[in-house]
Amino acid sequence: MDWSVIVTLVVMGVLCAGAIGWRHVLATGSAHRHQLGLVAAIFFVLCCTTLFDEHHNYVAKWDASLIDLLRQTTMLALIAFGAAVVIISGGIDLSAGSVIAFSGSICATFMVLLAPDAVNQSLPVGTGVIVTAITATLIVGLLIGSLHAWLITEVGLPPFVATLGTLVGLRSLSRAIVENVTQAMLGGARTQINIADKSFRELSGAISGTVWNLTILVAVVAVMLWLLLSKTVTGRHLYAMGGNEQAALLSGIQTKRMKWLAYCISSFLSAIAGILYVSQLSVADPQTLARGYELNAIAASVVGGCSLQGGLGTIPGTLLGALFLRVVIDGVAKIIKTGADVYEGLIVGVLVVFAVTFTKSSDALSTSRRKLFSGGLGWVTVLNLTLLAGVMMALLGTRLVRGWVQMDAVWLALIAAASTLSLLLILKSDTNTHRRGIIWALATIAAAAALNDQYPKVQRGAAVAEVQKLGGTVTQQDDGGIIVDLEGIRCLDVDLKRILSRLKFFPHVAELRLINTKVTDVGLDMIGKTFQESHTLRRLDASGSGVSPGGIQKLRRLLSELEVVAE
Repeated sequence: MDWSVIVTLVVMGVLCAGAIGWRHVLATGSAHRHQLGLVAAIFFVLCCTTLFDEHHNYVAKWDASLIDLLRQTTMLALIAFGAAVVIISGGIDLSAGSVIAFSGSICATFMVLLAPDAVNQSLPVGTGVIVTAITATLIVGLLIGSLHAWLITEVGLPPFVATLGTLVGLRSLSRAIVENVTQAMLGGARTQINIADKSFRELSGAISGTVWNLTILVAVVAVMLWLLLSKTVTGRHLYAMGGNEQAALLSGIQTKRMKWLAYCISSFLSAIAGILYVSQLSVADPQTLARGYELNAIAASVVGGCSLQGGLGTIPGTLLGALFLRVVIDGVAKIIKTGADVYEGLIVGVLVVFAVTFTKSSDALSTSRRKLFSGGLGWVTVLNLTLLAGVMMALLGTRLVRGWVQMDAVWLALIAAASTLSLLLILKSDTNTHRRGIIWALATIAAAAALNDQYPKVQRGAAVAEVQKLGGTVTQQDDGGIIVDLEGIRCLDVDLKRILSRLKFFPHVAELRLINTKVTDVGLDMIGKTFQESHTLRRLDASGSGVSPGGIQKLRRLLSELEVVAE
């Protein structure tokens, strides 16, 4: 049985199980309901990724995929836990990425100071040096958290401004420290420090390839933070301060001490992450290390159920949020493959917006839904979301559904824009929304299937029209093979390109005649790319055209069964 069939059955099973358990999910508390929803979403994304990934890596290479996913998830979860504690307490920490870069640089800098010759010659620095560097780095992390708390509680800066200052400043400071220390200790200023000690690198499993040490570390941190927030008075104070700081202060809670604890936990975990990232990459580069990771940490905690208004959130939810975020990013990378990192920021941003939107209660959403699209601004928002859906489908659609649909980016963008517009109009109407939503889903699927079925016919008709417009002919043999005859007409490479983009929709193009045309080797390359997968083209007559012997040889190597005439 084909893997796609197996995965399709799995997806159907997951959906059926979700439908059966929906009544139970609704009966649970909001936090548990959110976590169960995340678990279902993670399984759904995993199934969809396996289904649309042409190599089915989650099945064919499940061990390597699992190791990579665990490594990425544990590193993200580590800093997301710190962001979650701060958000629960009513604050925000924008400095996680810079603290990681600064901590990693400080750890590497201490190794240079304590063992300059070993670092310069890529030799082991010794266990004592490693322990000293790690200890100093963790102390620096606590000092950064204390600085944040002082700026917020004593100076009176908003958490956004206080952590924004260190977001900008720590990365520059770490670069200056690296350059000056390497200039003094290694005889030349460097922008990064390379650490080759195998014992240090094995802290992250970089040498052996294992992830169990990272998994155990994150599990221990998760349990400790869960016990702190759920089972201690301190945890209740953090929740109370995040829910209403003024009321917490009046009730006798030491809010300054609680803020110090929250920001120290966040910076301390970021410092651990900085050490592990340098261990994994074997280089401390303050310019690029963990750039933008603060958004990923906040996104994971918010997706996991933390409210940016404070007072809400759980450690298990944050862990699931980190896993969901990494599963989505990894899924897009496996489906799109080349250039998938270009869309990572877009994916994270969209997930954050949706997570913040749906952390509202269902009652609040239903009562405010119509207000979301009311008035002139509502119509402009409908237009914005429609255009956004079309643009995203035009950019990602052909890669995400490659091998499943035959439509090009333009058609996919039009379908996405039309379906999004109709859905938004249904939400704006606020009457029979559920029934109309079901009708919309069925109509969208039916329309997409019908258009996908008609698309090849339209393209074949356009190919015939294009050939006839140039003065050529398209004939069909008794065996169903198509002969495209462009003999003696002024057909350039650009004309051939337009024809070939549509000829691929014919099930069998047997012969292509380019006798006495203006086609060159560029046209031969396009022919090779068009028929490289199908290999339906059997004969090509390019006599009297502008092709060269080298171009013909290249085409024959690409299409070994093709008969080429070029006399």
